[in-house]
Parts: sequence; structure tokens; C-alpha cells
Amino acid sequence: MEAFVEKYTPPRIDGDFEGKHIITVEQFNRSDLDIIFDATRKIRRGVMRGEHGIPNLCQHKVLAFLFFEASTRTDLSFQAAMSRLGGRVVGSSNGISFSSVYKGENLPDTVRAAGCYADAIVLRHPMEGATYLTAYYLDLLRNQIGSQPVVISAGDGIGEHPTQALLDLFTLLDVTQRIDGLNITLVGDLKFGRTVHSLAKLIGLYEAPHTTLNFVAPPSLQMPQKIKDFLDTRPVKFTETDHLADVLADSDIIYWTRIQEERFENVADYESIKDAFIMTPDVLAKAKKNAYLMHPLPRKHEMGTPADHEILDRDPRSVYFQQMQNGMYVRMALLAKVLGVTSI
Repeated sequence: MEAFVEKYTPPRIDGDFEGKHIITVEQFNRSDLDIIFDATRKIRRGVMRGEHGIPNLCQHKVLAFLFFEASTRTDLSFQAAMSRLGGRVVGSSNGISFSSVYKGENLPDTVRAAGCYADAIVLRHPMEGATYLTAYYLDLLRNQIGSQPVVISAGDGIGEHPTQALLDLFTLLDVTQRIDGLNITLVGDLKFGRTVHSLAKLIGLYEAPHTTLNFVAPPSLQMPQKIKDFLDTRPVKFTETDHLADVLADSDIIYWTRIQEERFENVADYESIKDAFIMTPDVLAKAKKNAYLMHPLPRKHEMGTPADHEILDRDPRSVYFQQMQNGMYVRMALLAKVLGVTSI
């Protein structure tokens, strides 16, 4: 599947979302981000005010779920997003053992089956390149069935998670009102963490020349070279360290992630570094009073004990539950745009 990352070039958005697959953040420019974030704010206001027009935006549209990897937040937020827009959700996020793939069907046939029934597919898959493959075969299907089903990536192996990056950047802008000049620190599993891959690239695409990204990870889990090479082409600076103390006091945003046990082939390798970075109230106390703590969730022991969680949750600098809620609004805006809604 990784070969499709080279074989298939996702379409640029360039101000026109309708009918576009959403595969990588590299499809966006700053103008596109402004459009989707403006729509997100309008939808959020509309939902909070109970405006009647919101549930009609995607009426009669169908969204199919193909989740071959476990999910809670991404799953529920996409379902809630489509339901609040007045559309319908079909399919299952129960995993591969409940699908025809388990019987031997290949992924191209599975996604084309879904494309025959739905206007859009949300795909989550453990193999990098799966969303590229899906887009390729859906494009072939379009010529056969006359409609234009699109795929939206909900996580593509260790590659990218573009909608998570969109909600992360939206939340970051929401709480700070700016990107330019910020010191943004990404901590934890930067090698396997697709959320940080997409977020780092998206911040680079936002073209904020005075922004600094700090990559904090054990030596074996540092940010992949291809992400750093991409950032070298963008107006953003980055640093690397395995010592949080080097950057914590200067950080405006602290984006914490877990070490992803499921990505390790050798359990001993995971055990050796799983405790490298633990966020606790004592650690957060060393950060700026106006810094913000973000996390894509789910969280495990990388944010301490359940007692630590309670203290961190009450700290006004912790905005990970705002991230979670914003995920629904961002995905509402994105679904509406790719399905052709022009009224937001």
C-alpha cells in the first residue's frame, strides 16, 4: 500500500473542496485553512444556538464508515458530525473481523463497494498508504457509476491523520488567536504518531515565519526525516531534543502524546522507553502560566495517575477536551464542504 503514496497524487484544494478526497494536509494552503476554520466557527455558533439550518446541510447524503483499526473519538465525532448535518451513517467501525475483508476480499473491492452506496467514505486503516489506494480506486469507480464518492482519511497507519491536525490547529488558533511567533512543543512518540506528523506539516503550511516547533522525544522516537525535510521547505523553524527541560519554560503550546505500544514489533523496546516522558501536575507547574496543554487522546500513563488526570483536567491550561469537541465541528465543516455545501 505504501507504493500508492508515490503513485497517487491527491488533488490540491485551492479553495474548492467539493468532490475532493482528504488524504494529507499537503492538499491545503493557508487560504483553504481559513475557509474551513471560518466554516467551523459558523457551524459551532449555529449548533450552540440551535439554528434550524444546520441539520439540513447534508440532508439525503450518506457517509460510510470503514474502520480497520479501533477508534473512539474519531469514530464518534464523525458519526455525530454527519448526524448533526442531517445526513446518514452506514457501515461499521467494529474492525476487520466484522468485514468481508476477513473473508478474503481485498481493500480495493471493499472501498468500491462502499463507494457504490455512499457519497463519502471515512477510512481508518493500520497500513500507511491505504487512503491513497482508496482514492485511486474510487477515481476509477467514478467513471463507471457516474457519481463522485470521496474518501476522508481517519488515520493512515503511521502516516497522517489530517482531520486530527485540522482540529488541533483550529483549537490552537482558538485559544491563542495566532500562530506566528508561538513556541510549540510536540512531546512523546514522534516517530509513530501520525497526529504529530500531520500537525507539524500543517503548521508549516500555515506560513508563520516566526513560529518554532520543538520536537521532544527519545532518540529512537524522533520525528521522521521526511517530515523535517518538508519543514525545511516552509517558513517555520524547528529544534530537536530528548530533554523536555530544554524547551518547557519557553513553550506556548505543549502537545503531549503517548508512546504507541501497538506500533512496536518488540515489546521490550516499548518497555524500555514507555516512561520517558510523563506529564504530571508538577511538570505542568514548570510551564508558563499562559501556556496550553493539548493531547490527541486517548491517554494512558503518559499523563500520570488517575489522580494526576483529575488535577490536570481542572487546570485551565488543559484544553484537550476542547480539542475533542472541536473535532466534531471541524469534521462537520469538512464534510459539508466536500459534499458540495456552499452556504457556509
